[in-house]
Amino acid sequence: MNQISAHTISVTSLEHGIWPGLKAELEPSLARLGLARLSIPVMLLLHDAVDLAVRAMHFDVFRRLAEDEFGMLGGSNAADMEALFNAEVGEHGSQNIAQYCMENAQQVMVSFPSQGTDILSISVPAVWDVMQCGTQGLVDALGLRWRQDVPEQGATVCVYALEQATADPSSARKGVLLDDESSQSSMQDICSKLGYGLIRFSSAGEVIAVSRPMLDSLRLPAEASAISDLCTAIPFNFYNDVIWGLALTGKGGVFENYRTRVYLHGEQGVAALFNVSGYRDADSTIHSMWQIVSLDEGSTHLGEGSILSEARIHNITRNYVPQMVEEKAREAVKLGKSKLINEECEIAVLFCDIVGFTSFVESNASSESIINTLNTILRRVSGSVRRKHGYIDKFMGDSVMAIFMDPAEAIAAAIDMQKHAADINGLRSRAGQDSLRLRIGIHWGEVVIGNVGTAERLDWTAIGDVVNTASRIEKNCNPGSILISQTLMDVVDVSRHPEISFGDIFTIHVKGKREGLAVCHVAEKRNDGNQE
Repeated sequence: MNQISAHTISVTSLEHGIWPGLKAELEPSLARLGLARLSIPVMLLLHDAVDLAVRAMHFDVFRRLAEDEFGMLGGSNAADMEALFNAEVGEHGSQNIAQYCMENAQQVMVSFPSQGTDILSISVPAVWDVMQCGTQGLVDALGLRWRQDVPEQGATVCVYALEQATADPSSARKGVLLDDESSQSSMQDICSKLGYGLIRFSSAGEVIAVSRPMLDSLRLPAEASAISDLCTAIPFNFYNDVIWGLALTGKGGVFENYRTRVYLHGEQGVAALFNVSGYRDADSTIHSMWQIVSLDEGSTHLGEGSILSEARIHNITRNYVPQMVEEKAREAVKLGKSKLINEECEIAVLFCDIVGFTSFVESNASSESIINTLNTILRRVSGSVRRKHGYIDKFMGDSVMAIFMDPAEAIAAAIDMQKHAADINGLRSRAGQDSLRLRIGIHWGEVVIGNVGTAERLDWTAIGDVVNTASRIEKNCNPGSILISQTLMDVVDVSRHPEISFGDIFTIHVKGKREGLAVCHVAEKRNDGNQE
């Protein structure tokens, strides 16, 4: 990603960490037009449009290369060319094509005007149609529209601008409180439109009534004789967990969000997964509503059972999943993607190590809880990372690796960590315990954040020389200090961060580097101008 001006960003690949920069430019553009509340949905529109635009540019570049360098005819079958392109991207990613785009000034330009009625515009050096985006319905719902602009004479680009289609009608709408009759009518309409099925069971588990949509969802005829097939199809686990379980023991006989799979009568291997909620009335009749979640025709199924149980499992395991992975996964799902893609971006990599913790463990194993001591320190370190908008990449015994998009925030987090370490050691000293000091090293540069491992166990982590160098800077740091590379220092805007005090630059020699590495110590500047 290259910055062209204050309000224009160029894109050659989706793997170059472009989204934070685009978001930072979009928000003031929306605020200027009084549309700040639309930041999240418009970012979704932008994501979809840029994704399509970059793909169109890459395909055009690939097609021209295939014609010029491999002698393929311009009239080659479009489907064959598409298959070749997909094979290239599937095997090698977009790196080769993106590199060609960078070397030949082929780039998608996203501009955010500082005046006028346009929110943004996208310029692509290839034929593309923004109307092919899957988010056109959202564009209409937000009262926006894409307008195709005529490029300058001789320019081989397609340009679309996003603007307001009408005056914003939603601002004049006021919410009202539905009365009981309106609420009931709306609920009936929802059930009808979405095809929710209704089943009543006796306390013994017999089906005593069923709605037509329920039979329709299982492809059964709407007649009484089909009820016996329905009874046979509902699995025993449902009766065991709900009819004789959750409904009888739950508070007020209410149960909700139970998932169960029902195999379709006469259709081998085809099953419908339902989400079931309901209650038991005073006569012990169980009233249940069945919402179809998916129709599976293979061996890959969504899980069954109580969603509440799954939520409890998620609450247990979520702390074992890196925060950045969960955040990126949510973003991927929101954009209709099923996996995380590799990203190239510039970040600050921070390593923090508890000095001498191994020897401390050996000498104090019998006098205090080693795990509690370790977690007390790591909890403070993690809090510093979170407060400064960073992400914990991994814990490695008594050390931590964290990443930051903002170099100054990486330094601020390190200073915060050392403050907390001083507080903890003050308490330990008064209790007659040994001090545990932190050693912190930080470097800045381009990394690939991507999937490492196998299908059974994957890490989504930062990879590259920047990571190795940051680790080696930390190893050369004195206990209680923060050591950073000159590369990191050079990208920090000193005028905006007068609270940071940079020491003199000196050279260290680290493994894997032929030449010395320029580094300096940093600390927080006190009010009297000295370092703390």
